[in-house]
Amino acid sequence: MKKIIFLTGIAFVLFSCNSGSKESSGMGSEIESTKKIKAINNVSYDCLKKHQDDYQSLLTKEEMASVYPIDFTNAKEELRAGSYGEYIFMWPSDRPDVDLEISGMKIKNPDKNTMGIKNLKFISDKTDMESAISTFNMAYKELSDEELEKIQANLNKQSDDIKSAGKNLMKVRARVHWDFVDDLGSSAWYKWNETYGGELAVLAGKAKFYIVLKISSNPNENRKLAIQLANKVLAKCE
Repeated sequence: MKKIIFLTGIAFVLFSCNSGSKESSGMGSEIESTKKIKAINNVSYDCLKKHQDDYQSLLTKEEMASVYPIDFTNAKEELRAGSYGEYIFMWPSDRPDVDLEISGMKIKNPDKNTMGIKNLKFISDKTDMESAISTFNMAYKELSDEELEKIQANLNKQSDDIKSAGKNLMKVRARVHWDFVDDLGSSAWYKWNETYGGELAVLAGKAKFYIVLKISSNPNENRKLAIQLANKVLAKCE
């Protein structure tokens, strides 16, 4: 838990001070879409706060099953409350095993189906929505050279530990590509990994959460279902 909190602090150092460039490269049409969402979306999504201690009500089994027929009888359930909580089901698939490399050793691992939600958090009420959306997008969008320079300048001001962790975090970030998802919450981004599946990051008002999903090897199919699941969460505040 301490490691997660430390990494979260690193991310804040990297991105929160660079959110002022509202028209930076890499955003394209998502900027206009975000403006549209801000204009029409008057829902605060504060109602989601009560679900932080009960992830089973944040995204229910019935809601998951309505999107995809989960084999609950053979599914492993992961349940944890709080801002680093989760409610995730994993069950056998008919896909072949995947190759994983752990500590330099390659092993075969079952390619399980996965569906659920995790990491429901809330931005400070003192943060205005424009800044909240901009900072959120900074964590996922393709960064411009100017933004990378600002991040490096931020890191240069930090202690050696934070500087080292920040550089490692940026290396990991550079290897991952997120696609902007239009018309979902205040802002949303999706990534796909052949081994671990899809992950949908959603900002809705001051609430943030992730949908995780792998029910096939088709990125678009998983993305479509992940968006459906996210909308079921957002509908709780309508």
